[in-house]
Amino acid sequence: MLLSLARLQLLAFWRAPYLGGRLALAFVKGIGVLYAVGTLAVIGFVWPDLMGVVAPEYDPLRLVEVLFLPALAGLTVVRFVFQEVPTRAATAYLLLPISRERVGASVLARSLASPLNLVPLAFMVPWAARAVRLESGADAAWMVGGAALGFVWLSHLLFVIWKTRLGAHPARTVLGVGAVVALVAMADLAMGGLLTSVREGAMSPRGPALLAVLVAGLAIAGGVAYTCLVASLYLDGVRARARRQPDEVTGFEAGGTGAFVDLDRRLIARTPFPRGVVGNAAVVSIALTVAALLIETGVPPDLVLIFSTGTLAGSLGQFSLPFASGFMDRLITLPGAFAQFVRAKWATVALGTLVLGAVQFVVVLALAPAKAWLVGVSVLFSLGVLAPAALWGSTLGPKPIDVSERLAFNYKAQSFGAQILVAATAVVAGLLIAVAGPALGAAMAGGLGALGLLTSPLWLAALERRIRRRRHKLADRFRGAL
Repeated sequence: MLLSLARLQLLAFWRAPYLGGRLALAFVKGIGVLYAVGTLAVIGFVWPDLMGVVAPEYDPLRLVEVLFLPALAGLTVVRFVFQEVPTRAATAYLLLPISRERVGASVLARSLASPLNLVPLAFMVPWAARAVRLESGADAAWMVGGAALGFVWLSHLLFVIWKTRLGAHPARTVLGVGAVVALVAMADLAMGGLLTSVREGAMSPRGPALLAVLVAGLAIAGGVAYTCLVASLYLDGVRARARRQPDEVTGFEAGGTGAFVDLDRRLIARTPFPRGVVGNAAVVSIALTVAALLIETGVPPDLVLIFSTGTLAGSLGQFSLPFASGFMDRLITLPGAFAQFVRAKWATVALGTLVLGAVQFVVVLALAPAKAWLVGVSVLFSLGVLAPAALWGSTLGPKPIDVSERLAFNYKAQSFGAQILVAATAVVAGLLIAVAGPALGAAMAGGLGALGLLTSPLWLAALERRIRRRRHKLADRFRGAL
């Protein structure tokens, strides 16, 4: 099963559209992974010698043990953006007389072969084999290496749970994953470093006991990840969907702004890709706000708060036209559909931004009341500057999207033009704050947003004309790729 799954992924890669771009990207990624793995392996092996020359005042073992979990947490954030759970390659098996449990187990095992699992171990294994062995003996080296492997696997299992269940149960998923991360962080803080405790307790019951707890936690997390993955293979909870009435006509069948807004609502509520985009954008936005207000990162919190609703506006805006990639032929046939479609997309982005803004206002009001007004600036800037840039960017080289895809923040579906336009808004806000200062710069950004809102009829009409002029080219592009 594992070999068949890998073979299907290879065939899907080889036969997919944009093969040249995929090959170039795979080559660059492969070179980067090989370079990272080789470099980290060498550094891990010579770490004691390197630290003795570069920073002899630091304990080479203690430094790694203190920084390992924060570095792994940062790597986990990277997972959410770039790593995939290979459920797409498993869909071919869902129509065959093969148990979902077997398919789920194969997908879970296949997902472990990720460069983001290999990179931290490329450093930790040589480091434990030489540095820890020289300092504390072979038993400590084996135990520390096993603990590092366990923490990397735990990070991966939490990622699988997040990817497969965030759309179906957002609150439960966020609370569950967050609780595990908080528990590990508190244990590390209380014990003065988990890896240090394992190493120092290698010859006493303390070390094996910690490893036993880690193994038990991995078993529980593995069981939960496996259950979530199997559940996600059942067409994302078809049983929970409401039955459609025989005479109900919606979305691209009915046309009209209201029908398209209702279609967006259904897509976000029922299909993995739009729901994952919204869920991850909201969670990341709130997490960045909390981090900016509580942690000194060197980035002005005013700049972060200006974009406290921008992740949602930018994400939904960039995917507005690609979400319709499977229905472009039908959209062309409806009278007045493009004007209605554009207004509906704008309404969806605006509604999502306002809801996230209300949540962010409560968060900022609780943590830093004096900066709560920046959330209002963020809403204005998102609706008047960032959303127009994202909506217009969705027409620049749009790529088709399968709404049943279970990838959130799927960079493969984002066009380069859309990313450039959205990034340009961050440059504008940053320049305003840098030149005019945090308070005045934020006020000027809010003024730009208000100006964009006042002129929304003009740029919405221009966007509708652009889509209508390119409708046949877009339809051909989407039709040839899906």
